[in-house]
Amino acid sequence: MKHLIKIEDLTVDDINNIYECACAFERGEKKANFKDKYVCNMFFENSTRTKLSFEMAQSKININKFNFEANVSSINKGEDMFDTINNLVAIGMDAFVLRHKDDNLIQELSKMSYFKEISFVNAGSGKSAHPTQALLDFYTIKSYFSDLKGKTITITGDIAHSRVAKSNIALLKKFYMNIRCLAPIELQGEKIEGVDYYTSLKEAFEGSDIIMALRIQKERFENETLNLDDYIKNYQINENTMPDNAILMHPGPINKDIEISSSLLNSNKGETILKQTQNGVFIRMAVLNNIIETRGF
Repeated sequence: MKHLIKIEDLTVDDINNIYECACAFERGEKKANFKDKYVCNMFFENSTRTKLSFEMAQSKININKFNFEANVSSINKGEDMFDTINNLVAIGMDAFVLRHKDDNLIQELSKMSYFKEISFVNAGSGKSAHPTQALLDFYTIKSYFSDLKGKTITITGDIAHSRVAKSNIALLKKFYMNIRCLAPIELQGEKIEGVDYYTSLKEAFEGSDIIMALRIQKERFENETLNLDDYIKNYQINENTMPDNAILMHPGPINKDIEISSSLLNSNKGETILKQTQNGVFIRMAVLNNIIETRGF
């Protein structure tokens, strides 16, 4: 595992290895000390959970971390990303955790030749991929269901703009889950093979084991419009619509009282969402650990 760019690059064995490593970190059975390794966090989009959990993960495995600040960097003087990264590599960086609005940038950067061999970890690329979020969601689901085959997940909300949905679908298909997407037509986006699409909440939630809500990403809308009152009326998850036996998930941040009612979030059902955030640290520890250990750089 030289890089982690997208879930599609991982085998089932790769995913299971990351899962087992994260379990070992959570249980305290595994320790890591990479005090001679240097990682640069480059976030060109806003982030709370992903950025800080990567930093926490890096602290827990004793990686030296540096946070790149784009607004005060030479990129503002016209330097391109390749030259910026190559100079950071020359300074001594071993790996880069990158979030960027461009869907293809990290893939392109990972194929280039640098001052020395390095690794990239995708912390969210445009609307296309968020692999560590999918891995931590998988880790969370596995804490409730040991065998995922035949289980049903309904992903509901802004499917069209969601890199989380795309990465989760790619991962959960590898484990033979039944995957449903629920959204009004204008938020469904391009259909993905092997996924069932619904516009009726009642039909989509029937028999679901997991409900995963997604944020309405208003910042990614261009000429599109959405009637939020209609969305709340027909798609909000609340005490009346949430299946009793299903678990509730959300990658965050949450638009309270739009995707999910505040009262449901404050109930026991909302606890799984904080568990996702907690699990993100263990997964990101495992990803960085596996890249460093398998490559030996």
